[in-house]
Amino acid sequence: MRAVSLLYPMALIVIGSVIVLNALVPTAAHGLTEEASTPEQTTDVTTLFAETLELPRLIQVAVERSPKVRAAKAQWQATVEQYPQVTALPDPMFMYGYYVRSVETRVGPQRHRLSFSQSFPYPGTLDAAGEVVKKAIEIARVKHEQVIRDLIVELKLSYHELAYLQRAVELTQQNHELVASILTIATARYAEGKATLNDVLKAQSQLAQLEYDLVLLEELQRVEHANITGILSIPSTAALGATIPVTYAPLNLPLADVEKQALSKRQELRIAELSIEKATEGIALAELRTKPMLKLDLMSIETGEALMPDAVGSGKNPFTIGFGVTIPWSGLKNSSKVREAEKNREVVTANKHSLEDATRVALRKVYFRLENARRLVELYETTLIPQAGAAIEVAEAWHQEGPKSIAGFLETQSVWLNFNLARLRAIADYQQNVARLEQLVGGKIDDSHIE
Repeated sequence: MRAVSLLYPMALIVIGSVIVLNALVPTAAHGLTEEASTPEQTTDVTTLFAETLELPRLIQVAVERSPKVRAAKAQWQATVEQYPQVTALPDPMFMYGYYVRSVETRVGPQRHRLSFSQSFPYPGTLDAAGEVVKKAIEIARVKHEQVIRDLIVELKLSYHELAYLQRAVELTQQNHELVASILTIATARYAEGKATLNDVLKAQSQLAQLEYDLVLLEELQRVEHANITGILSIPSTAALGATIPVTYAPLNLPLADVEKQALSKRQELRIAELSIEKATEGIALAELRTKPMLKLDLMSIETGEALMPDAVGSGKNPFTIGFGVTIPWSGLKNSSKVREAEKNREVVTANKHSLEDATRVALRKVYFRLENARRLVELYETTLIPQAGAAIEVAEAWHQEGPKSIAGFLETQSVWLNFNLARLRAIADYQQNVARLEQLVGGKIDDSHIE
């Protein structure tokens, strides 16, 4: 009974570890086990976007269906399950021994031996191991968040590209119809001697170029179509409807503010910081593991009746209780454990500083492309496209008044088309660079405090 009373406090330690686990980490993990209602339960996903593509709904479905997100979620949950393992006592050992040749004692022959042993790590070791796992759990949670972030960014890049291609096809088709009608007019006028051969050739070459552009744009659409269906994890043959363009709304946020958000929110940097904290806890754990480990042994021997009658204690089973302690005699081995843990912290600390520098450089590159795209949109909308539109009106008047202005009209029309396509391209580039900036920042960019 005394041995049982000694084991009772250790059982409380194990129970306490479970309580800590339930209190500190599984709240998030528990939420992960509750599967959200997925689109498959209500609607066939292969036809869900057959008519229109709306970015928010697209993101929701992609996150729900992504195998990458499910894998990251399972990895997070698997890490949570490490906590009760590292905070529990080592497994006890039960041993049975049979005396092939029994030992005769005064009180009788010894026939069987039963023993039980339990090891106890140095006080605080299990708690330190639990702290290391807690950091690993938080790292797994942030990695899950990072996977979702990257999935959303990938989807946004493809969505804005598809939106641009669809608008470019529409604009090019309209221009194709216009040039085809001009070619008909130029051919008729050339037959009448009112237009030159150059006008006909110019219209033919421009029409051929537009047909090539349409083929190229449609093929690029198929590429983005396949990319989006892949992200949604649906068959590539699934129909995708017209995109709903995202409103072009330039950010009014200085680079310094973007950098501040990135350094505080980016998942990679948060993982690096948590890795440093984990490595620090690892040093404490390594130091504790160099300490002695305690051991409790309980043993009983089954004894038969003594050969001598009326022997005192005949058939009485002896019972022993023993205590042991490991001797950490190898100072080289023990100190190397601590040094290894310290070097691991140096590694993750250096990696964090390197990642901060790389983040600053990447931010500047993306921010430059963002601002350049914004300037191009402004240039096309306020200057170049209005000028091209005015030039078209003048050229059209000349075309109606004179017989030799078809080539000039076609040239002006081509310039107008290219300017409008370039504007659409600049808007798509801007929105894609916003998505890349969000990837570096770690989520939605907060510009609410900027007037």
